[in-house]
Amino acid sequence: AAGLPPDIAFAGVVLVLALLNHLNIRQAMADLNWPIIIMLAAMIPIGQAVATTGAAETIAGWLSLVVPVSRPLFGIALILFLAMALTPFVNNATVAIVLAPIALEFAKAGSHAPDAYLIAVAVGASLDFLTPFGHHNNTLAMGIGGYRFSDFLRAGWPLAVTSYGLALFLLALFWL
Repeated sequence: AAGLPPDIAFAGVVLVLALLNHLNIRQAMADLNWPIIIMLAAMIPIGQAVATTGAAETIAGWLSLVVPVSRPLFGIALILFLAMALTPFVNNATVAIVLAPIALEFAKAGSHAPDAYLIAVAVGASLDFLTPFGHHNNTLAMGIGGYRFSDFLRAGWPLAVTSYGLALFLLALFWL
């Protein structure tokens, strides 16, 4: 299975689980959060458009005016910050879909390997502690725990700042 494409391998695993009665396909389909899936499916073309229309290159050019592309740590810090700043207001998967081509172009502009930039997008898009709607887990926690919006801001900002610093340190340590 090591040489199979991920979509084929995933379909094979689902098929095996269904045949062994470890997965009820009807129940699994009913349990899917269809509005989220539809929104993500709608966002994928936007991410592709950012990558193919030259928008990513243009935005990367603007970002290079903010931080020098010759300093990869500064660029990674900026990309991480942008992902963290956007994800409280837009779904985290959407942030990753749209920001990934921009991060690739920014890395390319500095002639750097894109790995650290893409990891910064993934990590930054996952670090939403400031609002209840940037990630569905936050929304669930708000409802179940009876939290208010202000609770996320109060408890989330120290966690966001600490996570940003730790993520930047680990990105520099392992990917630069």
